[in-house]
Amino acid sequence: MPLLQLNQVTIGYRAHGKIRIVQSDLTLTAREGELIALIGKNGCGKSTLLRSIASLQPIWGGAILLNGKDIHTLTPPKKARLLSVVLTGQQSVASFTVRELISIGRDPYTGWLGSLTGEDQRVINRAIAMTYLEGFGERNIHELSDGERQRVFIARALAQDTPLILLDEPTSHLDLPNRINIMLLLQKLARETGKTIFISTHELETAMQVADKLWLMEQGKGITVGTPEDLVLNGSFDTVFRHPTYEFDKEYGSFVVQKQLDKSVVTKVHHPAGLMARWTTKALSRKGWRITGDAPLHLYVDEEQNRWVITSDEEQVVTHSIEEMLQRMAELHPGG
Repeated sequence: MPLLQLNQVTIGYRAHGKIRIVQSDLTLTAREGELIALIGKNGCGKSTLLRSIASLQPIWGGAILLNGKDIHTLTPPKKARLLSVVLTGQQSVASFTVRELISIGRDPYTGWLGSLTGEDQRVINRAIAMTYLEGFGERNIHELSDGERQRVFIARALAQDTPLILLDEPTSHLDLPNRINIMLLLQKLARETGKTIFISTHELETAMQVADKLWLMEQGKGITVGTPEDLVLNGSFDTVFRHPTYEFDKEYGSFVVQKQLDKSVVTKVHHPAGLMARWTTKALSRKGWRITGDAPLHLYVDEEQNRWVITSDEEQVVTHSIEEMLQRMAELHPGG
């Protein structure tokens, strides 16, 4: 039986006294040990779905089952043993140390006295170790960097020891190294703990490299589920992210800005698959050059001698950097 089941679920929210439905008839499943990334354009309902699964807001049809139990009918104590949540912009009490904050994850198990047993301490220690927070235990939470603080919130969710962990935009407001590190950490935790980790994210290109499954949400049209590779090959990304100003490059798994190409050049390369050829093509496109079979200018990319040779009707010019090559091409281009 799947860990998480959505059966004909309708999600939405109340605004100005009215219910606004954002997605209907969602029937989906998630299994143990999967890292699942929920992606889609802004406004399609990613956060609404995550909050609905977390039972932080009502659903307007269907049922959400966790271990076969309707999550919206469970008592808070039972729910707290089945799912944990890390929300965007989560704040903490200034006086908490790292260990104190992580220890809050054990609240569903400690009873009304809140006393931590030896087993609780072992779970907390393991959560600290798995999130690379050894040596941080006595530091105040507000003394940490954004990336370190996010690892503490993830450790608290681990200490709660639930089969499902939900994270809403866990890498928002982080710099690039921390965004990548958090995503790699979540991948590691799903593999090593067997927990299902479900994230909503805008980090599409990173999610494609670490997630086991993607839930690709399109506004008002439901969710397509699959491995990242299958969703690329079957054209799902092209459909959901179609836009006149950019396109999804299936070969490299990245988005490419559509540029106005108003100049033409014929190119020849020594190694067509080499780095010089690839980055030369990117630079030409950025500056408005279209590569064609017939044009006044010819460009030879000589990767063996690390040079670019430009030939026109009047002269031949050898350049030794992309910057120099672009400058000379602009000078030689008729009317440029």
